[in-house]
Amino acid sequence: MNIADIKTEFGAYYLNNGQNLSRLYKLLNYQSVTDTILTPILTDETVWRAAKATMGRVLQPFQKAWTPLNSLEFKPLAIEQFKMKVDTEEYPDDLESSWLGFLTGEGIDRKEWPFIRWFVEIMLLPQAKEDYELNEVYKGVFQAPANGVAGAAGTSMNGLRKCINDNVTAGRITPIVMGAPDTDNKVFVQQIEDFVDKINLRYQHIPMQLALQPSLEKRFHRGYKALYGKDTDYKASNGSVDFSNITIKGLPSMIGSNKIFCTTPGNAIHLGKRTQNKNAMNIESVDRMVKLFTDWSSGVGFILPELVFTNDQDLVG
Repeated sequence: MNIADIKTEFGAYYLNNGQNLSRLYKLLNYQSVTDTILTPILTDETVWRAAKATMGRVLQPFQKAWTPLNSLEFKPLAIEQFKMKVDTEEYPDDLESSWLGFLTGEGIDRKEWPFIRWFVEIMLLPQAKEDYELNEVYKGVFQAPANGVAGAAGTSMNGLRKCINDNVTAGRITPIVMGAPDTDNKVFVQQIEDFVDKINLRYQHIPMQLALQPSLEKRFHRGYKALYGKDTDYKASNGSVDFSNITIKGLPSMIGSNKIFCTTPGNAIHLGKRTQNKNAMNIESVDRMVKLFTDWSSGVGFILPELVFTNDQDLVG
């Protein structure tokens, strides 16, 4: 930990002036919002496997001759999950000769000191969830770590963007040409409406969430009001695209991306193993050091990529 500024400003000693946990403030953390639009599947499988069944035309005009149409086909489907972890260590004794000394304790076992519980509940676990949301679940591209070297941000798993773009490259997803979001909010609303109109007609009646970055979600609502607000029967969009079953959902994981995507319910999945560990830490005292760690596995993907509808933006990564 780094408490150099505290010691410089408040002195390298502890003086009880009534300070307590209520005087420790922090910035808000992003929550794991993206997982809420994915269907969870708990599995021990490193690679979750399924199959896509397709059937061609079977109906034909009657005749006495036997003319079978045999067009049943199965194609393999696979979604991988990745093991990730949190490792950290602290010397709580560093707090003792400082304004933060109230976080220390009287016992020998440092993991029992008040600092550890505050650190885990207020700082460590929320930060891990923010890291997952902002770096991994959408933007992640897996890279095996070098032995003994902490892995870089965004390398713990393959995120949704890579899943979409890999399937675009493979020809299983065809982007809907939309262009970059227009700077005029009203025009942007019309772009979204045009995008929805171009979704395969078989699926336009099915309720779906259209995911995009939060700033574009806000622009959609403002543009909707500017475009339709003059009508006497104007009502707010309530997050829906007019004359469709599609609602707009801003995801923190997509901040900085102009990609949008939507798919049918249950088609976007989140694999998980030992997911309870996202809210737990193993805590060990090693001499006067406290080590904290946890690990779990996560993976995201689409069962049928052909049912993913996306635009022509952010096609790299």
